[in-house]
Amino acid sequence: MLYIDYSWDCSPRGIILDEEFNSDKLGWKGGDLFKLVNVNGRQILQKIDPVEAFAKGYAVNVQEK
Repeated sequence: MLYIDYSWDCSPRGIILDEEFNSDKLGWKGGDLFKLVNVNGRQILQKIDPVEAFAKGYAVNVQEK
């Protein structure tokens, strides 16, 4: 799905999504983790399965100082 006329604020610390973007439609919720992967030369933020996140010991909702 393409989102047109959305504003995304990208910085080294993260991405601020547009106020009108509804992540509920995608099944995203607080605490979800994503990883940056390269697929056929394109960068993709790929959602990490909760089981994978648990198995690898990823910390959820931890903010850097």
